[in-house]
Amino acid sequence: MARWKLVLEYDGAGFHGWGLQPETRTVQGAVEEGLASFLGEPVRVEASGRTDAGVHALGQVIAFSTDVPRAPLAMRDGLNHHLPDDVACVDAELVADDFDPRRTARSKLYRYAWLTRRTRSPLRRDRVWHIRHDLDVDAMNEAVQALAGTHDFQSFRAARCQAATSVRTIPHWEVLRVGDEVHLFATGHGFLQHMIRIVAGSLTEVGRGRRPVGWIGEVLHARDRSCAGRTAPASGLTLMSVTYGPDGR
Repeated sequence: MARWKLVLEYDGAGFHGWGLQPETRTVQGAVEEGLASFLGEPVRVEASGRTDAGVHALGQVIAFSTDVPRAPLAMRDGLNHHLPDDVACVDAELVADDFDPRRTARSKLYRYAWLTRRTRSPLRRDRVWHIRHDLDVDAMNEAVQALAGTHDFQSFRAARCQAATSVRTIPHWEVLRVGDEVHLFATGHGFLQHMIRIVAGSLTEVGRGRRPVGWIGEVLHARDRSCAGRTAPASGLTLMSVTYGPDGR
């Protein structure tokens, strides 16, 4: 059987997250239905990680195996013919039989986006968290550096998160302004459920001047979710890319 690696882009607004759920529209469900229609056989896909309801992706990586022969371009274009408009395959390639999109990933890059202007943007309503006030980007960027490295992120973890440990290594965090938006970038091997959204919600408190720069570090060391800010809306979060080694590992 051939092992395939696909890169997906999707608008998460119309999906109840990545993973399969009964009688619920999910990205995995849409992709597996598309593959079954295209290949003529049922296919189960594996992803680099789950995205929550409303979260988008520019570079989600999935893998599956099939004995139906296809060329890479035919796989990409043929699958897209069977996918709904809010999800697309942007790349397809054959990989080693033991390729695992989650376990072999070196790092993932996420972006959280705020729109900081008085008026809303109808064209970006499902892509950003609209804040009608300006944010202090320098203070936010300074504050988030307290999270760089290996830490116990219990304070930034959803109550229903099922991860065995809340210790994670996230070496790179950055907040910068892009036009009328503010973007938070986070790069690391793995993240806890709602972790970036809780960080974003907490940084909003710093950006609006409600909390000092050092507060983020205090929240981290408290190891208590109740000490952090609100969970930011899913609409602002996008999985930008997943990085693998030169040999796919």
